Amino acid sequence: MFWISKKTVSFSDVWNNNFIDIHNHLLPGIDDGSKTIENTNIMIEAMQNLGIKSAIATPHTFPGLWNNDVASISNAFSSVTNPFIKNYSSEYFADSYLLELANTNQLLTLPDNHLLVEFSMLSAPADGVMDVFFDLKLRDLNLILAHPERYLYAEKNMAFFENLKSFDMSFQLNVLSLLGYYGEKCKKLSEYLLENNFYDFLGTDFHSLHQIDFVLKSSFLKKYEKNIELLVASNLIFQ
Repeated sequence: MFWISKKTVSFSDVWNNNFIDIHNHLLPGIDDGSKTIENTNIMIEAMQNLGIKSAIATPHTFPGLWNNDVASISNAFSSVTNPFIKNYSSEYFADSYLLELANTNQLLTLPDNHLLVEFSMLSAPADGVMDVFFDLKLRDLNLILAHPERYLYAEKNMAFFENLKSFDMSFQLNVLSLLGYYGEKCKKLSEYLLENNFYDFLGTDFHSLHQIDFVLKSSFLKKYEKNIELLVASNLIFQ
């Protein structure tokens, strides 16, 4: 009898109830994620069934679209009594307004002064954004770029990612990207960045129960299992 090796693996197998999610949209009613407390609780139960240990909530802060602040985010967090969500921060759109928030101590950071930021999905960031990042770094903030693999305008421009890494910026992989949820191009870019050790942390970026169900039914190539295990271990600094 021939033994046939398993060619794919699920995130549930890798997480094994030891994963802390640092990017999600679980807080109810304040962005494009969960709309109600009931929906939040259903999503939490589904995430626990996937083997996720706990989460730090990170709703969007995007002036003109999602005008969240310390009060709106903390109030939404207080409305959820499930201890699965252990704390809260935000996913900030990278722009100059971050300096004003920093000047007034209004930035919500992840543990160890990490700040989760994102770019536009449609166009490259403005030229001045690196100046903003430099100023934030002078304030001892540790920058994490959310889902770099989703910025497909840079898929054939590796210098874009290399320059960010040379700036000592951490990269966070979306689990959905590696599973093909956002399409084949995003999947291929996530694989390339993973193979070349660009990533530092892992996040789900869950907005809906549908996305959680997609992860439950999907798997990634086993050759990436060790890479993902290292990212799961890296996330433990946020516990």
